Amino acid sequence: MSALSQAQKSKAQTFLTEATATLSKSTWFASSTSRKNEDAAELYTKAANAYKVGGWHDDAGDAYVKAAELYKVEKSLGEASKCLSDAGTCYKKGGVNISRAVECWSDAVTLLCDAGRLNMAAKLSKEIAEALENNLDGDNGGGNANESVAAAIQSYQQAADLFEMENAKSQASGCLAKIAELSSAALDPPDLLKAAELYESLGRGCLESNLLKYNAKSHFLNGVMCHLANGDAIGASQAYTRFDNLDYTFGESREGKFASQLIETVENFDAEGFATACFEYDRISKLDPWKTSMLVKVKRGISEEGGMDGGDEEGDFDLT
Repeated sequence: MSALSQAQKSKAQTFLTEATATLSKSTWFASSTSRKNEDAAELYTKAANAYKVGGWHDDAGDAYVKAAELYKVEKSLGEASKCLSDAGTCYKKGGVNISRAVECWSDAVTLLCDAGRLNMAAKLSKEIAEALENNLDGDNGGGNANESVAAAIQSYQQAADLFEMENAKSQASGCLAKIAELSSAALDPPDLLKAAELYESLGRGCLESNLLKYNAKSHFLNGVMCHLANGDAIGASQAYTRFDNLDYTFGESREGKFASQLIETVENFDAEGFATACFEYDRISKLDPWKTSMLVKVKRGISEEGGMDGGDEEGDFDLT
């Protein structure tokens, strides 16, 4: 442990002692009690800052929480939400208290909403979702991982709703895209129909903006792929027709042609044609991990219907 770290810890402990002493003082008037709580909260915040500088992240989080509790007593919602947000960040940096971090951030979101600071609440809700999503690899699989996925989806939805209230449509769309991605690729079992509906909605939204209309094709392709991965070639074909009617450039675009080829090969149980279509598309537009995971599901469906051994793992997927 470095000398700086020990020095900061000693400084923090001094502030904690002073905070405890401040709270133990007797007061006769409400104004005096309020002043006492605010002084103690400030000392807890100073202790938290010292712990944070010294690298004692969990201790810093604990001190921030104590400060937040006092600020809540005094109805200082802005200060309380800031302390809770800082506490969550410290717990996250500590590396072992992600659930505690999420709890603090969620409390902060509630306070920010109560204070009418919806944009800040939306950003913090998105941060919660990202933390949960990034922590998926740290779960031990099974129910725990699935619960984290569901919690991340819920937080992204809350963020999207709050961004919509603030008319921040671009940020809201980004959150909805993450919901579609997690619902289709991370949730077990996947909710591919929900993802398809979200991608269609996102594509329609893009067409309403001259700046975003070119992004619609990507969303529409994703929607078609979700239907196919769900084993619904008819639904995919119907969706393709809707998209082509909505966006007259879709059918002739790279995304539209790829979507059409996928539907045709699936309808004909043409595994070789499917692989060729994927390979040709990947040569020009590199398939990302999400598209690859969807195509694995589609390929598996073709192989099962066609009586072929298509493999069961994503690593078995060969574009050639």
